[in-house]
Amino acid sequence: MALDIKIEKRKLNFKEDKKEVFVAVPDRNGVIDTDKMAREIAVDTGARPAQVKLVLEALTERMMAWLEEGHGVRFGKLGSFLPSVRSKSGESADDAEVKRIRIAFYPSRELSKKVASISINTVSDEKPSAGSTEGGSGGGNGDDNTNFD
Repeated sequence: MALDIKIEKRKLNFKEDKKEVFVAVPDRNGVIDTDKMAREIAVDTGARPAQVKLVLEALTERMMAWLEEGHGVRFGKLGSFLPSVRSKSGESADDAEVKRIRIAFYPSRELSKKVASISINTVSDEKPSAGSTEGGSGGGNGDDNTNFD
C-alpha cells in the first residue's frame, strides 16, 4: 500500500512578500475509529468485536491513568508515550514556569522502519470527469481503510 500525496499551493503569510510555494501533503482517507479497529482485530484474532472494544477502551483508560501519574507507557511495537512539559526558562528557579503539559509519542524502531519504507503515490487534486474509470475505487466515502500492508 502506498501513501497518497497531493501537491498544494500555499501562501507564506509569515513572509513580508507573502510568497507562494508548492508543498507535498498527505491525501488522507479518513480516520479509523475504535469500532472499526475492534471489528478488524476480532476477525484477525477470533475474539468477539465487543470483547476487543472493551479491551481497547480499558487500555485507553489505563494509559491515561498511568500518564496522569507521571509514568511513561511503552506499548510494544507501537512505541512509547511519555508525559512531557513545555516550560519557560528563567534566571532563577522561581522564574521557571510550566507553560503546557503534553504527551510525547516516540515510535518504536520497528514502527519507524515500517513508516520509512512506505512508498509514495502522487495523486491529482482534480476529480475524474463523469463516466471516467480513472482513479475510482468503486464508490464509498473514503472512510474504509481496511488495507494497511
